[in-house]
Amino acid sequence: MLNIGVIGYKNHAKKITDLIRKKYNIKFIYHPSKKLKFKEFTNKIENLLKTDCVFILCPSKEHFFYLNYLNKEKYKGYVFCEKIPVTTDNDLKKLTNFLNNKTYFNFNLRHSILSKYLKDNKLLGKLISINIFDLKPILSKKSMKQNWRMNFKDTLITNNLVHYLDLMINNFSKNIQNFQLISNKINKYFKIIDNFLIIFKIKKKLININLSYSSGLENLYLLYFSKGKIEINNSKIKIFYPNNKIDNKGRLKKPKVFANKKTKNIFDDSNIKSISYFMNVVKNRKKFKKSEIIKSIITNKIVLSLSKKIK
Repeated sequence: MLNIGVIGYKNHAKKITDLIRKKYNIKFIYHPSKKLKFKEFTNKIENLLKTDCVFILCPSKEHFFYLNYLNKEKYKGYVFCEKIPVTTDNDLKKLTNFLNNKTYFNFNLRHSILSKYLKDNKLLGKLISINIFDLKPILSKKSMKQNWRMNFKDTLITNNLVHYLDLMINNFSKNIQNFQLISNKINKYFKIIDNFLIIFKIKKKLININLSYSSGLENLYLLYFSKGKIEINNSKIKIFYPNNKIDNKGRLKKPKVFANKKTKNIFDDSNIKSISYFMNVVKNRKKFKKSEIIKSIITNKIVLSLSKKIK
C-alpha cells in the first residue's frame, strides 16, 4: 500500500484530501505549528520523507519552501504540488535548477473535458475563438473574511486565470500575442481586484476570458468554429451546427442544436482525473514528461508577469 503525506488541511486542501481518502492511504498530514485533530497529524516535517508521495496543498507562497526542502533532503518519492508552483521570479529561477520528472503541478484543466474540445473538428471545422465566463459572487460569503486569498490583489490571476492560461498553452502554444488585461475593483472590503477581462491571441485563435468574484454566478465556455459552435457549462454540452443556413428571405438563421449531452462539474471532475493521473504514475513508478514540467514553468512565468501589471 502506498503511503501519502499531505501539507495543508483547509479550503481547497481539504477538497483534495477528501478525494485522496476515497482510494488511498494518507499516512501524515503535516502542519509546522498547529495541533490538529487528525489521526494522521504530525508536526515533524521529516515524517514526510517516509512516504511514497507528498501532496503540497498549502498556500502558494509556501510552495517553494517545501519543494526546496524535499529536494535538499533528496526525497525519493513523488510530489504533487498545487498551482501556481511558486510566487516569485527568484524562486521560479531556483526551482528550474532542481526540478525533476517526479514532480507534478496541478493545472487540472489539462485533464478536463474542456481540453477535449479545444481542437479543430471534422464536423464543425476550424476553431476560431474561445469565450470563457468564470463568474461567482463569493465575496458576498461571510467565510471569505478568513480566506487568505482575499488579501492579495492578484488572486483572480493566480487562482483562476492560471488554469485557463495553462489550458491554452498546453493545447496550443507558449506564444501568446497581443495580451490585454483590463481590471475593475468593485468591492471595498478586500485587497483583491475582483473583476478581470483578459484578451489575447494564440495560434490564430482569439481568446476572451471574463473572471469575477463579485458578479452573478456563471460558468460558461463558448467555442466558435467555422461551421458551428460548442457551448459548455457545468451540466451540459450543446453543439450547434451548421451555422450557414439561410431562411426564405435570404437571411442567416441561428444554428440549431445538433447534439445535447450531460456533463459533470468541470473542475470537480478534472480534479479527480488529475489526482488519478498522478497516482497512476506513482503506482507504476513512471516519470512525468519533460514537456509537462516545461509548460508548468511557462504558465508560472506568465502569471507572475501579469501579477506585476496589476495596480
